[in-house]
Amino acid sequence: MSVGKTVGVAAGGLLLGVLAGFAGELFRRQPAAKVQQRYVAPRAAETPDVRPPAPAPAPATR
Repeated sequence: MSVGKTVGVAAGGLLLGVLAGFAGELFRRQPAAKVQQRYVAPRAAETPDVRPPAPAPAPATR
């Protein structure tokens, strides 16, 4: 087998693998109603080291 043919077969196989991976992902996905969120970050207000926001400065008057 020549080098060019070997490279062509390898590139074709790689492309086929990538396309198969995308197709697999499309068929694996669940409907939006059934998707479960795996990680929920804690809200900032619930962390013990959070500080209350600083009061807003009074508007400037002339």
